[in-house]
Amino acid sequence: MKKHHLLMPMIFLLLSTQLLAITSEILKKYPYQLLTNDYGILNEANLKRYTYEVNVEPFTGKFSGLDYWRCYETKNVTVWYEKGYYDPDEKITRGNPYIEVKINSTTYVYALRRAFSLDYAQDKVKKWHQLMKNQQFVCIGGSYVRTNEKIRHGKKEYNQLWVFENLTTKKGCDSYFSGWCK
Repeated sequence: MKKHHLLMPMIFLLLSTQLLAITSEILKKYPYQLLTNDYGILNEANLKRYTYEVNVEPFTGKFSGLDYWRCYETKNVTVWYEKGYYDPDEKITRGNPYIEVKINSTTYVYALRRAFSLDYAQDKVKKWHQLMKNQQFVCIGGSYVRTNEKIRHGKKEYNQLWVFENLTTKKGCDSYFSGWCK
Protein backbone atom coordinates (compact mmCIF):
# COMPACT_ATOMS: atom_id res chain seq x y z
CA MET A 1 0.00 0.00 0.00
CA LYS A 2 2.83 2.43 0.86
CA LYS A 3 4.48 1.82 -2.52
CA HIS A 4 1.24 2.81 -4.24
CA HIS A 5 1.11 6.11 -2.34
CA LEU A 6 4.69 6.92 -3.34
CA LEU A 7 4.27 5.83 -6.94
CA MET A 8 1.27 8.05 -7.73
CA PRO A 9 2.97 11.39 -6.87
CA MET A 10 6.04 10.34 -8.86
CA ILE A 11 3.91 9.48 -11.92
CA PHE A 12 2.05 12.78 -11.58
CA LEU A 13 5.31 14.74 -11.31
CA LEU A 14 6.77 12.99 -14.36
CA LEU A 15 3.64 13.62 -16.44
CA SER A 16 3.37 17.26 -15.38
CA THR A 17 6.99 17.97 -16.32
CA GLN A 18 6.45 16.28 -19.69
CA LEU A 19 3.37 18.41 -20.31
CA LEU A 20 5.30 21.60 -19.54
CA ALA A 21 8.48 20.73 -21.45
CA ILE A 22 9.42 22.20 -24.81
CA THR A 23 9.20 19.31 -27.26
CA SER A 24 10.43 19.07 -30.83
CA GLU A 25 6.82 19.46 -31.98
CA ILE A 26 6.52 22.73 -30.04
CA LEU A 27 9.81 23.96 -31.51
CA LYS A 28 8.43 23.23 -34.99
CA LYS A 29 5.38 25.40 -34.20
CA TYR A 30 7.50 28.18 -32.67
CA PRO A 31 10.96 27.80 -34.21
CA TYR A 32 12.39 31.26 -33.56
CA GLN A 33 11.48 32.46 -30.07
CA LEU A 34 13.89 30.26 -28.08
CA LEU A 35 17.55 31.11 -28.72
CA THR A 36 19.14 28.70 -26.21
CA ASN A 37 18.39 25.51 -24.34
CA ASP A 38 15.47 26.10 -21.96
CA TYR A 39 16.64 23.55 -19.35
CA GLY A 40 13.06 22.38 -18.80
CA ILE A 41 11.90 25.80 -17.55
CA LEU A 42 9.68 27.06 -20.38
CA ASN A 43 6.51 25.67 -21.90
CA GLU A 44 4.53 26.14 -25.08
CA ALA A 45 2.61 29.11 -23.67
CA ASN A 46 5.90 30.98 -23.11
CA LEU A 47 6.85 30.63 -26.77
CA LYS A 48 3.33 31.25 -28.05
CA ARG A 49 3.07 34.53 -26.10
CA TYR A 50 5.92 35.98 -28.15
CA THR A 51 4.27 35.11 -31.47
CA TYR A 52 0.82 36.59 -30.83
CA GLU A 53 -0.24 38.96 -33.64
CA VAL A 54 3.32 39.46 -34.96
CA ASN A 55 5.21 38.23 -37.98
CA VAL A 56 7.88 36.11 -36.34
CA GLU A 57 11.33 35.79 -37.80
CA PRO A 58 14.68 34.32 -36.79
CA PHE A 59 16.91 36.35 -34.53
CA THR A 60 19.37 38.26 -36.72
CA GLY A 61 21.21 40.47 -34.25
CA LYS A 62 19.38 43.49 -35.65
CA PHE A 63 16.64 45.46 -33.93
CA SER A 64 13.23 44.01 -34.84
CA GLY A 65 11.05 44.67 -31.80
CA LEU A 66 10.37 40.92 -31.52
CA ASP A 67 10.71 39.07 -28.22
CA TYR A 68 13.01 36.09 -27.74
CA TRP A 69 13.90 33.79 -24.84
CA ARG A 70 17.48 33.18 -23.71
CA CYS A 71 18.30 30.91 -20.77
CA TYR A 72 21.41 31.19 -18.63
CA GLU A 73 23.16 29.64 -15.67
CA THR A 74 22.19 31.74 -12.67
CA LYS A 75 25.83 31.91 -11.57
CA ASN A 76 26.38 34.25 -14.56
CA VAL A 77 23.43 36.53 -13.67
CA THR A 78 23.52 39.68 -11.56
CA VAL A 79 20.47 41.80 -10.75
CA TRP A 80 20.53 45.28 -9.27
CA TYR A 81 18.76 48.62 -9.33
CA GLU A 82 20.06 52.09 -9.95
CA LYS A 83 18.71 55.06 -8.05
CA GLY A 84 17.53 57.73 -10.47
CA TYR A 85 16.34 61.29 -10.23
CA TYR A 86 13.64 62.84 -8.07
CA ASP A 87 10.42 63.42 -10.05
CA PRO A 88 8.83 66.61 -8.62
CA ASP A 89 5.56 66.04 -10.53
CA GLU A 90 4.94 62.60 -9.05
CA LYS A 91 6.90 63.35 -5.86
CA ILE A 92 8.93 60.14 -6.08
CA THR A 93 12.52 59.12 -6.64
CA ARG A 94 12.90 57.08 -9.82
CA GLY A 95 14.73 53.76 -10.02
CA ASN A 96 15.83 51.40 -12.76
CA PRO A 97 16.13 47.63 -12.21
CA TYR A 98 18.65 45.73 -14.38
CA ILE A 99 19.65 42.17 -15.17
CA GLU A 100 23.19 41.55 -16.38
CA VAL A 101 24.52 38.25 -17.71
CA LYS A 102 28.24 37.77 -18.38
CA ILE A 103 29.32 34.90 -20.60
CA ASN A 104 32.89 34.95 -21.87
CA SER A 105 33.35 38.17 -23.86
CA THR A 106 29.63 39.03 -24.07
CA THR A 107 27.51 40.86 -21.51
CA TYR A 108 23.72 40.79 -21.91
CA VAL A 109 21.97 43.69 -20.18
CA TYR A 110 18.19 43.64 -19.72
CA ALA A 111 16.53 46.94 -18.85
CA LEU A 112 12.89 47.92 -18.41
CA ARG A 113 11.14 50.24 -20.84
CA ARG A 114 11.17 53.17 -18.44
CA ALA A 115 12.11 54.23 -14.94
CA PHE A 116 9.69 53.49 -12.12
CA SER A 117 9.63 54.47 -8.47
CA LEU A 118 12.68 53.47 -6.48
CA ASP A 119 10.43 51.22 -4.36
CA TYR A 120 9.25 49.41 -7.51
CA ALA A 121 12.85 48.93 -8.71
CA GLN A 122 13.86 47.54 -5.30
CA ASP A 123 10.83 45.20 -5.23
CA LYS A 124 11.57 43.98 -8.77
CA VAL A 125 15.17 43.12 -7.87
CA LYS A 126 14.02 41.39 -4.67
CA LYS A 127 11.52 39.30 -6.69
CA TRP A 128 14.21 38.31 -9.22
CA HIS A 129 16.56 37.27 -6.39
CA GLN A 130 13.79 35.14 -4.86
CA LEU A 131 13.03 33.44 -8.18
CA MET A 132 16.69 32.66 -8.88
CA LYS A 133 17.65 31.56 -5.34
CA ASN A 134 18.78 27.91 -5.39
CA GLN A 135 18.05 27.63 -9.12
CA GLN A 136 20.72 26.51 -11.57
CA PHE A 137 19.12 28.17 -14.61
CA VAL A 138 16.96 31.17 -15.43
CA CYS A 139 15.21 32.09 -18.67
CA ILE A 140 14.84 35.75 -19.61
CA GLY A 141 12.59 37.02 -22.35
CA GLY A 142 13.04 40.30 -24.09
CA SER A 143 13.52 42.33 -27.22
CA TYR A 144 16.98 42.87 -28.65
CA VAL A 145 18.06 46.51 -29.08
CA ARG A 146 21.73 46.61 -30.11
CA THR A 147 25.26 45.34 -29.55
CA ASN A 148 28.14 47.62 -28.63
CA GLU A 149 31.69 46.44 -29.27
CA LYS A 150 34.81 47.65 -27.52
CA ILE A 151 38.42 46.60 -27.17
CA ARG A 152 39.63 46.03 -23.60
CA HIS A 153 43.15 44.80 -22.88
CA GLY A 154 43.52 43.92 -26.56
CA LYS A 155 40.40 41.74 -26.67
CA LYS A 156 36.98 42.43 -28.18
CA GLU A 157 34.10 42.63 -25.74
CA TYR A 158 30.43 42.82 -26.64
CA ASN A 159 27.62 44.42 -24.69
CA GLN A 160 24.10 43.47 -25.85
CA LEU A 161 21.17 45.60 -24.70
CA TRP A 162 17.75 43.95 -24.40
CA VAL A 163 14.36 45.29 -23.25
CA PHE A 164 13.11 43.09 -20.40
CA GLU A 165 9.79 41.22 -20.68
CA ASN A 166 9.96 38.10 -18.46
CA LEU A 167 12.17 36.27 -16.01
CA THR A 168 11.27 32.62 -15.41
CA THR A 169 12.72 29.81 -13.31
CA LYS A 170 11.28 26.50 -12.19
CA LYS A 171 10.07 28.41 -9.10
CA GLY A 172 7.93 30.88 -11.02
CA CYS A 173 7.83 33.95 -13.21
CA ASP A 174 8.01 37.73 -13.12
CA SER A 175 6.92 39.92 -16.00
CA TYR A 176 6.93 43.53 -17.08
CA PHE A 177 3.30 43.20 -18.15
CA SER A 178 0.71 42.30 -15.56
CA GLY A 179 -0.89 38.89 -16.11
CA TRP A 180 1.78 37.46 -18.41
CA CYS A 181 2.93 34.91 -15.85
CA LYS A 182 -0.43 33.21 -15.50
